[in-house]
Amino acid sequence: MRLADLLGRDDLGLVPVTGHEGLGREVKRAYPTDLPDPRRYLRSGDLVLTSGVWYNQPSDCETFADALWTSDVAGLIVGLVVLGELPDALVKACERRRLPLLLAAPDQSFGAITEVVTEEAFAAERRKDEQARAQTLLDLLGTQRIAPGEVSAHLRLLGADPGLPTTAMVVARTGGSDEDDVPALMYALERRGRHLVVGGRPDEAMVLVNGKVSRQALTEELRLLVTNRPGMRVAAGISDATASVSQLGEALETARRGMESARYGEGPVSVMSVADVDSHELLLAQLPVSVRRSFREHLLGPIIDYDARHGSELLRTLDVFLETCGSWQRTADELYVHVNTLRYRMQRIEELTGRRMSSMRDRTDLYLALRSGQPARDEPAT
Repeated sequence: MRLADLLGRDDLGLVPVTGHEGLGREVKRAYPTDLPDPRRYLRSGDLVLTSGVWYNQPSDCETFADALWTSDVAGLIVGLVVLGELPDALVKACERRRLPLLLAAPDQSFGAITEVVTEEAFAAERRKDEQARAQTLLDLLGTQRIAPGEVSAHLRLLGADPGLPTTAMVVARTGGSDEDDVPALMYALERRGRHLVVGGRPDEAMVLVNGKVSRQALTEELRLLVTNRPGMRVAAGISDATASVSQLGEALETARRGMESARYGEGPVSVMSVADVDSHELLLAQLPVSVRRSFREHLLGPIIDYDARHGSELLRTLDVFLETCGSWQRTADELYVHVNTLRYRMQRIEELTGRRMSSMRDRTDLYLALRSGQPARDEPAT
């Protein structure tokens, strides 16, 4: 649980005073104390709650704030039942240390805040165990070598219903703070009538949404989640829903390729699915790297080898010819060669590939093979 999550709860009535840049800190434990120097009892990630009984003079604030800062606590919550008003010295001491300082409502008990933090800590532990089991299933689905019966068994153990349709999502953080844990964020998508299976790593989540849900609904929910985290950006791929557990591995692969394509989108949330494929570039991006590479090598390998042996430019010639819609003169002008030289080159290309420039089908195959050689959206450039 983050400090920002506590601030987002209307029932707690907390008000931020200092350290706004640290509201993404994770809270591991709530620790009430009125000791003037509690550092020996504090742990990293503690949320300290105090009524200020220790306060007698401004210098006490320096001692108290220094104890919290050296202990690397997540933040400080102050109640004003004893103090009456927040000491200016405490505010300044926290500001200097960039320590998040929150003010509790006058009628808010520390017990209620502690209970919320404790319950969330237990939930986080349960979620961690569940995520480990989920990761096992997701890894097996990635191999495409798991029997449908085994998939169903894993889903039931994770609380999902194999008989319900399931949608795969892959969501990657493309901007924002390293403290934005994407798998943890994805749990907020859980609603009545659906169950989530979540795995991945802090900057990328793999999600199975088990239950009826539309792509549009998931997109809008994801946008809302990210909107509440200023500076965060994500790219997401969403598969079509499948009613067959035997297709979950393929659905995850589709979602991953969609996510890689979405990395080039604009805005805080970029989403891509099969329904968004409206160009040959996006179509190629949906294919595995190995398929694109094999297609390119099969069609263009003889040309690439010929260029390597003779120092020629047949591959570039083919590319320019197709980009100019087969215009002989425009191609010759761009390559600074005579049209007769160009005709000789194209004849050699036809001999090497077995394809004919007079055939639109052959031209299309060669064009797609050329575009398959561009740095793919799911393949790092080399």
